Amino acid sequence: MRRDVIRWLIGLATVSTVLLSALLFQVREGQLALVTRLGKPVAVIEEAGLHWKLPWPIDQKVILDGRRRVLDMRHTEMLTRDKKNIILMSFAVWKIDDPLKFYQSIGSDESQVSRQLDGLITSANIGVLGRYYFSNLVSTDPENLKVELIENEVLESVAASALDKYGVEIEQIGFKRLSLPEGNIRYVFDQMRAERKQYAARFRAEGEREASKVRSETDLETARIRAEAKEQAARIRGEAEAEAAQIYAEAHSLDPGFYKFIRSLDTLQKVVGKRTTVVLRTDSEPFDLLKSKGGQ
Repeated sequence: MRRDVIRWLIGLATVSTVLLSALLFQVREGQLALVTRLGKPVAVIEEAGLHWKLPWPIDQKVILDGRRRVLDMRHTEMLTRDKKNIILMSFAVWKIDDPLKFYQSIGSDESQVSRQLDGLITSANIGVLGRYYFSNLVSTDPENLKVELIENEVLESVAASALDKYGVEIEQIGFKRLSLPEGNIRYVFDQMRAERKQYAARFRAEGEREASKVRSETDLETARIRAEAKEQAARIRGEAEAEAAQIYAEAHSLDPGFYKFIRSLDTLQKVVGKRTTVVLRTDSEPFDLLKSKGGQ
């Protein structure tokens, strides 16, 4: 009797497990689920956890990856506005936004979305880059670079279409690699050299302008210092001459004869040098001192 009960309980547990496995399914974090009934979608599940469905073959579940993914696109050769060939490899960050539309357009094979998005984004790259010059992609002048603007334009041109056709939200498009055909390499280097020369000429002009400004300021400061020095020297000279005149006046008032004698000697010292020969009368001042000195 006990063995029959155990067998009955085991059988009941087995049947319950099979029934529950047919009625319940699990959606993990980062997953999306689509429930179809007799081939027609009836429910979209975006929350993780256990969910109910009717047993197979009435209901079937389709599990999709709802995480963000990165798509690396193939190398594609295209032309810029100035007819320069470039080889571009871009990438896209995308995720499933509408599971139902994704299932209806792509199916359960998620690998097919790569081919669809690759063609869509490549066409957009060709169209957008055709409106920009080569220098907007490769330049030493930051103001001339427009890579980020071009990437945003490509994103805007494909985002609505990808969402409407495939239920896919494209969050970002970027240029991963940019290369050139061999014939364009020389042009790129010539352009970079020309831009460097423009930079060098501008920097030299700015340097010359700054140097001229510094020289002008220096000349002005030098002239001001010289003028102040001359003014100070003239003032000191005037004060010294005034003081000397005062000393002479005081000396003359004390002893006019001695003062006259000293002034005559000063005059002789200035006029007659060591190798000077002068023939003058000695009975006139100040040469009369020579006659007195010689005892003549």
